[in-house]
Amino acid sequence: MTRTDELRAGNTARCQRLLARSALLDTTDIAWNRAGEVELDDDAIATLVYMRDVEGFTNRDLVGLTAHPTTHADPLLVAFLAAWRAEEAEHARAIDRFLGAYASCRGITVPPIQPAPPPTVPIGERLVVLATRPVGHVVTAAHMAWGAANELLTMNGYRLLAARAGNPVLHTLLTRIAAQEARHYSFYMLQAEWRLAASRLARAVLPWMLRRSWTPVGIGDGYKRPSEFERVLRYLSTGDSGRVVRGMDARFSSLPGFGGLGIYARAVAAATTM
Repeated sequence: MTRTDELRAGNTARCQRLLARSALLDTTDIAWNRAGEVELDDDAIATLVYMRDVEGFTNRDLVGLTAHPTTHADPLLVAFLAAWRAEEAEHARAIDRFLGAYASCRGITVPPIQPAPPPTVPIGERLVVLATRPVGHVVTAAHMAWGAANELLTMNGYRLLAARAGNPVLHTLLTRIAAQEARHYSFYMLQAEWRLAASRLARAVLPWMLRRSWTPVGIGDGYKRPSEFERVLRYLSTGDSGRVVRGMDARFSSLPGFGGLGIYARAVAAATTM
């Protein structure tokens, strides 16, 4: 057995254990009636609305490159993606419940959940799916790497908001959500690691793709505007957020072929210079 085979076997076993821990978020003991006891400022509420909506965007069928035949030929990935979608949708519902309870207590209104665009596939993406069938392993590696990048950002965003907002009920809720996001991140990262280690082509192509194409989770046509992310970033960029960004870049850049990638620092720089 080669070192790559050993890495694949070990990471697969760890992913199976992570998948076995999948469960919808438990909020049965959350004191919703106390959600409004500690006031949140407008930026905290806007950040929560952004996070709620982004979580809700995952509650849709996977299509196009995210439903690539190579990815969906792997039963472990199919099972994980189904559990991931269900857990993310539950995060959106839980955050929306908090916002509703808070708004009721405080006598304010909050925007309703923003629906995701219909899961249609542009003709160009359909052609890409067909063209990449011979190198589907690269597409799956890209999916896993993108997932790891997004989950790492989301996990740390929840942790920063929990600490920043100072609302005990919200802190409890977001800490639990962050723990599930950490599990999602670990799964994606483990899958990306062995797939990158196994493919020289993936190691060559994916860093270039990430430098050109990666944007923070939730941004895109029909989704969130860059200005909305910038507001979230400004609110969360206090205290040791610079250390958090450097830590995220260090962790993500540990993937094979990703040394010095620095996608988070570039995203922060782009948002703060607009």
